[in-house]
Amino acid sequence: MRLLLLLYLCISFNGACNEFKFDGFATLGVTLTDSENAGIRHHITQPNATYQDEVGFSTSSLGFQLEWQATPKLQFVGQALLKDHEEQNIDNAVQMAFLRYSPTANWQMRVGRTGLDLFMMTEHRDIGYTYTFDHPPTEFYAIVPHQNIDGADIKYTFSQEHGLFSAKLFAGRSTAPIVSDENFFWDVEIKSLYGVVLQWESLDWTLRANHTITKAGNENEQQLQLQAALSQVPDEVWPNKANLLDSLNIIGKRFDYTAIGARYDNNQWFFQTEASYIDSNSQVLNELTAGYIGFGTYYKNHTFMTTFATAKSNNKTPQRPLISTPQLDLLYNTLIRHTNFYLIDQSTVSVTLRSELSESLAVKVQLEHTSTTSLPSAFYLHRGLTGSHLDTDFNTLGISLNWVF
Repeated sequence: MRLLLLLYLCISFNGACNEFKFDGFATLGVTLTDSENAGIRHHITQPNATYQDEVGFSTSSLGFQLEWQATPKLQFVGQALLKDHEEQNIDNAVQMAFLRYSPTANWQMRVGRTGLDLFMMTEHRDIGYTYTFDHPPTEFYAIVPHQNIDGADIKYTFSQEHGLFSAKLFAGRSTAPIVSDENFFWDVEIKSLYGVVLQWESLDWTLRANHTITKAGNENEQQLQLQAALSQVPDEVWPNKANLLDSLNIIGKRFDYTAIGARYDNNQWFFQTEASYIDSNSQVLNELTAGYIGFGTYYKNHTFMTTFATAKSNNKTPQRPLISTPQLDLLYNTLIRHTNFYLIDQSTVSVTLRSELSESLAVKVQLEHTSTTSLPSAFYLHRGLTGSHLDTDFNTLGISLNWVF
């Protein structure tokens, strides 16, 4: 409803339309893997995954972007994206819908739905044509389900002799789904979301840093059921019960996200790297570090790149109750699906070839090798986890056709 009101206010504006621009972008992606147990997906919001002997198309997407320059100082931007979602509705499709007001060349203010500025590629991560990767590194970009924020931001930019410096403050709230095994679905709300982004750009270099704080705004039905069941267990049977109940009570828990990034590109060689640290007073996601570094070169209409990405959390598997019964075993196995969701320790090495077919069309091929210490993992969907041997090392091939129009 807020987005519809914003759009109504925009189209009702009395100023004349100086410029109207409509663009589109699309990705046709194919995924192949030799993984039997880990279903390959690129984000924890995706409900579909690809396993061994399957051909996956769930990484494909289609998007549109509208820009309306209402006055020299006021602009409306809207972006809609159709991709793999558990729930296909207007709210999920609208990635951006905001008014931008630029009173001077240095100042810019936006209100509405904007990209949640946690990453170097926040504004264009869904437009595959704009970057070399077949997809943004999973270990870094797939951790946080939220891609946009409903709120406002203000940005100040000034030029100096050696580059362009900008500082941005943003505030708002966001909702995004987490999808996991056995039809688990949680529309995660984060509120009291505040952040600052500092960035410096020159001819060859981009450097940035950001810090974001927020609080969890809701919990899912399974957490409530687990709390009710766990509270019935005597303390002497499960000594760690109090800590487990605290981990299930997530509303109001604080999450801090800090990241730095750098990119160098001299039109012959380039590298790009980002690193992040997530800390919170919740046991669900505690002390998680992630990052990647990629090097590449250009040759005629081709780009070659190799990337190393890694993610590791400090989560621990909780202790079992002191006695074993069918009911307690079921409760424990259900509980660790929650507490171990972000139990992550994995890395991926990839090589990528991108070829320009035209000024608006590119094909990308990326081969990855992933090693993870354990399954299940938040990054994937799973099957066949009851076996004694799980394939914690697997390869993935991604091929995509990316174009803008």
